[in-house]
Amino acid sequence: MNYRREKIISIIIIIVSLAIIAGITVKIFFFPASRQREFEVGIMPNIVGYSFFEVKDYYNEQFDLEVTGEEYSDQFLEGAILSQYPDAGSEYLVGGSNVKVTVSKGAKPVETTVSEVTVTEDIHAETEEEIPEEIQRVDGSIENPEAAFEHSYPDAELELTAVGMEVPESAKELADELYAVLRRHGADAGFLYYNPHTGGSLEYNADEKFSSGSIIKAVYARSILDSSIDLTAEYEMTEEMLNSQYEFVNGKPVGTFFTAEELIRAALVKSDNTAYKMLYNYIGYQKFNQYAAGLGLPQRMTDENYWFRLTARESAIYFKDIYAFSKQHVNGDFMLECMANAEYRDMFSAVLTDKTVHEKYGYLPQEDFYTLGDCAIVSGDTDYILTAYVRNTGENLDVKFFQDVAGITDKIHEIIMQ
Repeated sequence: MNYRREKIISIIIIIVSLAIIAGITVKIFFFPASRQREFEVGIMPNIVGYSFFEVKDYYNEQFDLEVTGEEYSDQFLEGAILSQYPDAGSEYLVGGSNVKVTVSKGAKPVETTVSEVTVTEDIHAETEEEIPEEIQRVDGSIENPEAAFEHSYPDAELELTAVGMEVPESAKELADELYAVLRRHGADAGFLYYNPHTGGSLEYNADEKFSSGSIIKAVYARSILDSSIDLTAEYEMTEEMLNSQYEFVNGKPVGTFFTAEELIRAALVKSDNTAYKMLYNYIGYQKFNQYAAGLGLPQRMTDENYWFRLTARESAIYFKDIYAFSKQHVNGDFMLECMANAEYRDMFSAVLTDKTVHEKYGYLPQEDFYTLGDCAIVSGDTDYILTAYVRNTGENLDVKFFQDVAGITDKIHEIIMQ
């Protein structure tokens, strides 16, 4: 009897198993919508305004870009994405979707007509050339100076290299001393001195990337000051705007309104992270991205990222442009004044006491080391640009490295400009 019962149970188990297998087979082959999903569902990012090729490279495993047209644009540079479908914020299948985009052809060419000119005046008449009383500064976009520095390294990459200039014999010992300071840190130091009067530079490991920390605040401020910014516009400091629960702009409570001028000053003078975060959130980052692209530099801000790694060379290019901006733009003096009054003065400024140092430092502690940087426009009888970075370990910041670099470089500059 037990044997018969066990046989019946075994038959039932086999029938049930076959039914389950048959059900799964039918589900897979006849109800494809019920199959296990082949793709994850993602949220489409906003890619409008970004370079087509950068988006293509960055999201190459997420979706495929399909260009549906090209248009002229006064707002975006050539090659930027003007529109997208699906729209930002909509769902898409990661790895299984096409995104249709329209790409910018750049600014529309200006149509000009040339008419015949008849010269009637006496070519021998004497004319008095008008000399402007002062430099006329603009209140809009300025033309960026040529950004790139020519550079070439000898076989031994970690050398102090003079580019586009010769180090005078009287400065050779100083150059050796500067090299010794830099070489002690090997590849964990980067340096570039640029002389705007001669176009020459001194470089050491200038293409190594370092965490820029707060140095990017000066670059961001430059990008928005060149726009039609209203420095009197007010923005509220909310809980969401705080960089941390302890960080309040100028010690003011949540709910305080600050002008754009006050926020820029706090970001540059006090290196205030909340002030920087408020500017980034309220004013945005499109101007920064256009500005960096105009200089041929790769940094691009997104909704999630407004901190960057920079090389000494990239930093020098940005500060070379800030130097030109200070000469051409109505907001140039305001920016230099903020940088000249930076509260932290333990690096370049500590030794260049007879100069005006318009600087921005950056510091980023990491798990087992830190990165420290300083970038400056140094003004005296003649001006120059100085950028330096170092990675190090320990509890005490190696500010002496920056003091030694600045002191020796300043002596070399004085000799060059004699």
